[in-house]
Amino acid sequence: MANKLKLSTKDESFNEILANGKKYFVPRFQRDYSWEEEHWQELWEDIKILSENPEEHHYMGYLVLQESERIMQFKIIDGQQRLTTFSLLVLAAVKRLKEISDESKRVEGLLNNFIGSEDLVHLRRENKLKLNRNNDFYYRRAVSGYELPRRGGKKTINLMRKALDYFYERFAEYPTGVEISMVIQQMAQRMLFTTIYIGDELNAYKVFETLNARGVKLSSADLLKNYLFSLTDPLNDTPSEVLDELDEKWEKIGEDVGNKSYTDYILTEWNSNHLLVRQSELFKKIRIEINDGEKASYYLDKLVQNSQLYSALLKGEDEFWKDSQEHIDIKKNLNCLSLFSISQPHSLLMVSYLNFKDNFHKVLNWIKVFSLRYNVICREHTGEQERLYSNICVDISRGCKLFDVKEKLLKLYPKDETFKQHFVDKTIPTKRSNKKARYLLARLEGYNDTGKPIDEEQDLTVEHILPLNPNEAWCDSFGDNWNLFNQRLGNMALVSSTKNKELDQKTFDEKKEILFDTPYNINKNVSQYSEWNPGAIESRQRKLAEIAVKLWRIDL
Repeated sequence: MANKLKLSTKDESFNEILANGKKYFVPRFQRDYSWEEEHWQELWEDIKILSENPEEHHYMGYLVLQESERIMQFKIIDGQQRLTTFSLLVLAAVKRLKEISDESKRVEGLLNNFIGSEDLVHLRRENKLKLNRNNDFYYRRAVSGYELPRRGGKKTINLMRKALDYFYERFAEYPTGVEISMVIQQMAQRMLFTTIYIGDELNAYKVFETLNARGVKLSSADLLKNYLFSLTDPLNDTPSEVLDELDEKWEKIGEDVGNKSYTDYILTEWNSNHLLVRQSELFKKIRIEINDGEKASYYLDKLVQNSQLYSALLKGEDEFWKDSQEHIDIKKNLNCLSLFSISQPHSLLMVSYLNFKDNFHKVLNWIKVFSLRYNVICREHTGEQERLYSNICVDISRGCKLFDVKEKLLKLYPKDETFKQHFVDKTIPTKRSNKKARYLLARLEGYNDTGKPIDEEQDLTVEHILPLNPNEAWCDSFGDNWNLFNQRLGNMALVSSTKNKELDQKTFDEKKEILFDTPYNINKNVSQYSEWNPGAIESRQRKLAEIAVKLWRIDL
């Protein structure tokens, strides 16, 4: 089969999708059924809108299907939640119709059109839809008219049963078979998909990078899961307990990663020991390198092993760091990277921890300083930085020494004069949040020889000497360009929240007297200025830059 992406430009209804003997199957290891009441309710509301507006159609998003070796059979890459829910809705309607007398023909019609036709030889129904290994047994029981278990069992089976109950309760409000059949018919004819037919999983991965289908979306990481699991079970004969163990490993990754996506983690882990790969090329690279069951099993174990580390790199308060002698510094530096949304070094930090565990805090501090200079203050282009980090990752994997890492970082490390000049011109927006400005000012205060170190920045706020929304008197000192200066670091001071409210629109003479009485040395030099104007702000910011260049530096 050609490795070709084919995009259907026409919309297809449920009727068209299920017509002409087409059959669909969910890959054995794909995500379980996971729609919940909010999704069922949304679907039902859409159906009601259609019934009230006979000329309307409703768009259901993309349906991504992979061609099978068997004619008219398709693997569902994205869309199983919607197709499964539609099938459960039909089964709920069938259950309701069986309670109404003389409706056997409508029952059989719905089953044949939307669920599957009955094999007259074996007297069993050949379903149009086959679900994954955890769902299909129970789906077939529901098709056969059996109740799904109401106690115990997996969450996914409970959701299938609850979906049946939900739609049955909706259909119970309809007294006649004609009305129930009309609901199904309207849904089947007027709910439309755009279908995409693909040749293989690699094209599916590319589709996933650009499409955002409705509902609980299958992610590119789920596609990777299907691929890895299929390598470990090429003949579909692996014992269930072994497959359950694989599922548990995958779920363990999800528990560790938490609210971050699997894909972000997998990309970070891969780049920690390979040359830089973009997300759009990740699946292709993995397929090339991991191509048999043994490699897939090893790689899955590696993902499980490193998932907790990845999660810990995203938040300094993680329990992962509590046993480290340097946990306080690690916490502060990781929180700094998080505060400024710096994600480029995650792969480098991961491989550094795995190879230099006892000295990880040193690498982390170098990265923190590098990031504050390169990303926060100088705002340099991240592409070159990412390539440098990638090369260092590979070098570490090949045996690079700790201090070689420092030497390699210095290749892009902004020199003192460059850093200082950028700092002098720096503006830190504070309208949404002053946390970034507060962090920088608090660190600068802590560096002063006579200053008091500040460990609890959250108890402080940022005072804008020239107010963010200045009154007329303040505007007289700055003219129409006041908004070019009020978010400069040189215009900011550290005060308590109470003191901040007190300062508000006070005159500069009043403010500098109050600021001088605060316990922070970084505020006291404000009193050196007789008036507050653009020149004063730039002068003070230059003084802050002199401290910054000493504070945030990697010793050469």
